[in-house]
This record gives sequence, structure tokens and C-alpha cells, in this order.
Amino acid sequence: QFIIENEAAVSTIWSSLSSDICDAKTVAIIDQPGIHLNDFARSESFTAIKQYRKDAASRTEIEYIADHVNVNTLATLIAEECDGSVVYGDNLSNEENDGTTVAVLSLPSAEDKATLQQNDEKVDAFIKSVQEHAEDNYAVIYTSSSAKKLRSVLERRAPPVEKSRPIFAKYQLFSPGVFMILAISLVIITIVTIGLSWLTGIQTPIRFEGKPKKN
Repeated sequence: QFIIENEAAVSTIWSSLSSDICDAKTVAIIDQPGIHLNDFARSESFTAIKQYRKDAASRTEIEYIADHVNVNTLATLIAEECDGSVVYGDNLSNEENDGTTVAVLSLPSAEDKATLQQNDEKVDAFIKSVQEHAEDNYAVIYTSSSAKKLRSVLERRAPPVEKSRPIFAKYQLFSPGVFMILAISLVIITIVTIGLSWLTGIQTPIRFEGKPKKN
């Protein structure tokens, strides 16, 4: 899969935007730390965001960016290219200029479901504010300023570590498969041992009695 390095993330996002991005009255940048595109399919905490994503006239999705995106650099770049200004938070009502207004909303880190639901409500209110200010002439960039820590499959399946427990209580030494193999092996070894003992116990007669002679 295509992975964009951190150094090229800002320029890649800029180049993926429409050529008439500077015609937008407002460009909203929403920073959700610790988020990944796959989280939208796995979680039910993005009701408003999913609806805006579905209703968007057009959209571009970049799935993998190594490390994180420098949101401040991205906002400054868009403001410079579009002869606009950068505002942070919900201060759009006080911002009146001829250029494009770049509005940045920073959200708390996505630690749990409750936080994501609260952030979803904040995003909903923020976009509605953008719609009122820009009269539907706006663009939204939803990204993350900090990468989500990915765990390997073994780490996700491993039980929580408890240092106080003894080693034989922490780890399962015999799984059902291993126990079954040992039991079958024991049965086979027993049968082979008995068969060999029977074979070695067979003795041939020392002499043969001849047939009695007839007179």
C-alpha cells in the first residue's frame, strides 16, 4: 500500500486539493490526534463526521501517512497560497477578509469512545459555524497531528502482563493441541513397545520330533 512519509505529508495534501481551493471562503482543518481512516468503519462514534463525509460533493482520502501531519504548517501553506489568514478555534465570526480563511480546530486525543463522541459533537458544531460563515463555500480537511500507535497482532492477542503472578500462572504451557499430540504419541509408543516385546518373545523349537515308524 502507498505510504506517504511525514516530510511529504503537507505537500501531498496540498497537491491533492482541488485547483479552485482558493476560491473557497473558508478552509476548515480539523485535527484529531491518534486517528486512522479504518477507525471510521470500526467505531460508531463518528455519526456527524460520517454524514458530512457522505454528503460531500467531492472528497479525497489519504489512508497512510507515516508518523503525523504538521497541521500548523499545512494551515500556513494554504493561507499563503490563497492570500488568506489563519484562525484557531471558533473565531470565524470576527474574521472578515477578501482572502481565504483557514480555520483550525484542535481536538483532544482519541483515547476512548466517550472522547470520540464528544469530539464528534464539537466537529458538528464547528462545521455548522463554518457553513454559516462561508455560505456553503468551504472545504474541510480532517487529519491527525499525532500518529496512532499500532500494535502487532501478537501484542493485541497477548494477555495483560501481571508481574506479581508466577511464571506458570502467566503462561499456558500446554494447549489442547499439544496435549492431544502428546496423548496420541503415548498411545502409539505403547502399542509399538508391546508389539516389539511380542516379536522378541517368539522362540523357535530347538528340535523337531520325527514321525513314528510303522512296523
